[in-house]
Amino acid sequence: MSTEKTIQKPTAIAELKDMIVATGLSLPYQQERVARTALAYPEIVAFGTAQSLADRCGVSPSTVVRVATALGFDNFREFRQVFRQHIREISIRAANPMLTGKPQ
Repeated sequence: MSTEKTIQKPTAIAELKDMIVATGLSLPYQQERVARTALAYPEIVAFGTAQSLADRCGVSPSTVVRVATALGFDNFREFRQVFRQHIREISIRAANPMLTGKPQ
C-alpha cells in the first residue's frame, strides 16, 4: 500500500497555487525553481516546450516533466494546457473589459 498523497489535477492556475499552499507541497530545489518560474511567467509555459522552460530555469527537460507530474498532471502537455487556458482567459478579459465588471 502506498503512503503517497494523491494530488488532484488542477484545472486553473489559481487552483494550482491553492493546491501548493494547501498541501504544503515541497519540491526539490530545481523543481521548485521550475514551478516558481512557471507561475511567475505563465506565457513561457503556455507558448513554450518542456525544453524552453528547462532552458529558462537551467535544468533538464526531465526536471520540468517531473514538476508537472508532482503537481498532479499526467504529462507536460496537460500542465501546459492549464497555462494556455489562463492566457486565453486573460486575453478575453482584456478584449472585453465589461466582463470584469469594472468600468473603463
